[in-house]
Amino acid sequence: MEDKRNKTWLQGRGFLTKTAFGIAILSLVCFAGQSVFAQTKAPIKIGVAISLTGKWARTGELEVGGYKLWGKIINERGCSYGEVEKLGCSEPGLLGRPVEFVVYDDKSDPSEAVKLIRKLVTSDKVDLILGPYGSAVSNAIAPLAETYKIPIITPLANSPVIWQGKKREWFVGVLPHAWKNLYGCLQIGKDKGAKSVAFIYSDTAFPTGATRPLVTKAKEMGMKVVLDEAYPKDTADWEPIMSKAWSRKPDLILGGGYLPDSIGLVKAAKAVNATPKLFGWLVGPAIADFAKSLKNDAAFITGETFWESFSTTPGNQKFYKAYLREYNEEPSYHAAAGFAAGQILERALKEVGSVTDKTAIRDKLYSMKTTTIFGTFQVNPLGHPDSGYQIGKATNLFQWQKAEGKTLLPNQMATEGMIKQIIYPKGEAMSEVVYPFPGWAK
Repeated sequence: MEDKRNKTWLQGRGFLTKTAFGIAILSLVCFAGQSVFAQTKAPIKIGVAISLTGKWARTGELEVGGYKLWGKIINERGCSYGEVEKLGCSEPGLLGRPVEFVVYDDKSDPSEAVKLIRKLVTSDKVDLILGPYGSAVSNAIAPLAETYKIPIITPLANSPVIWQGKKREWFVGVLPHAWKNLYGCLQIGKDKGAKSVAFIYSDTAFPTGATRPLVTKAKEMGMKVVLDEAYPKDTADWEPIMSKAWSRKPDLILGGGYLPDSIGLVKAAKAVNATPKLFGWLVGPAIADFAKSLKNDAAFITGETFWESFSTTPGNQKFYKAYLREYNEEPSYHAAAGFAAGQILERALKEVGSVTDKTAIRDKLYSMKTTTIFGTFQVNPLGHPDSGYQIGKATNLFQWQKAEGKTLLPNQMATEGMIKQIIYPKGEAMSEVVYPFPGWAK
């Protein structure tokens, strides 16, 4: 009997079930605008194994929300938004066929994801696959793309362990190199005269890949690394590691892991009254949940961002408005990356003109340069030692700052009286960084 525990209707978060997509055999089937298609047109089946429960559920949910929205728009109008519209919107669907998603919950477990990808390819016989959430899971499934010779676009993974020296031929990423995520914090610190830094981060693929190279870069900048320590991935109490970091009195405390880590680390920092001159955390600060959970304590925390609602990339404003209509909440970069992965696939299929010629699709993904709502997509080409690793996308840093007295940009919204302000690089900065950290609100 088929194991139904691996299938999900995205329970626990209502916003992903508010669309007109059908549900078939408990799999999430993305078939919006179904009536416009002739019954004889077989759908293009896109498989996804992604975190809908477990530690990475929230970010996985946002990513799949981006996938779903792209699929709905494709099925309604035949193209998404921005640069890809130039390829035509002549008929609903993709290459005249409806897009259908089959989504499974990998439970934030890389080994579970491997089993589900095998199932999607061998049992469900999907045509294509869009990636999971996170580097740990992406690294686990990457060899399967090679085994089955099926191209996979993974939008939210960038640990170097996935691509460096691997010569991947069927697996492409959307995010820039992981070490770039918080590199700007070191540069800001150097410019402001910082002398020391503590690194504390989750002992998993992405946080390790994003943080460890910064240890070397900090030393090259002349900073003293007073702590370089990974905490267990199942950590639920961050006070001990924060106390250890703050006991060294560093100018900067950087690292973290995902949304739960960033929230927990800020709470721990306040509990031990840690007041370095700058906090920089991975992933979590970019999500509105971070500010909603921490309220005033989120002020002046810095994080990386790859996309914002007010970004000026082609088609972004249309995406933003469509997402608000669909889910009645703000998208994060995780949702935008999911949507962009669909756009990348859309362009590749339209230029190749076929779903069945997997090699041609693969070759197109490895050779094309395009602009999505998320920004530039271009990877190292086939034959490169790091083939498939993203080289076109840029990374910015932002800081949560008080909204009072600031003029909001179009589509820029305040959360708990705070707004995101781009602070790095200088050419993209919207505001000066608040440095040093002014202390915790009473």
